[in-house]
Amino acid sequence: MKNIIVYGSTAEKSFNKLQELLDNMNPKDIRKVTKTSPNTGIFTVELNNGDYYQAIRVSDNARGYRWQYAYIDKNISKLSLDHVVFCKFIPEYGNEDYYEWY
Repeated sequence: MKNIIVYGSTAEKSFNKLQELLDNMNPKDIRKVTKTSPNTGIFTVELNNGDYYQAIRVSDNARGYRWQYAYIDKNISKLSLDHVVFCKFIPEYGNEDYYEWY
């Protein structure tokens, strides 16, 4: 079970990336999808294996989200990466690939 965050410099970017990931998932693996507009900021995907995906716009309000894997918008500033994104990273034992850029 992993908490997977899709960080975007805007809500639209994080929503679009999570939608791309969702489009490539096997429908039989998906337990629940919750999606509103980027303006309200809620887009989550829960899989049958317990993995939980969440789209988040990087801001000071996003500091509390803990994650084991992340998709990170390459347009996010270094300051935000250091103070918002990477400060809540929880590594999994034996996993060396914790994030990827988009």
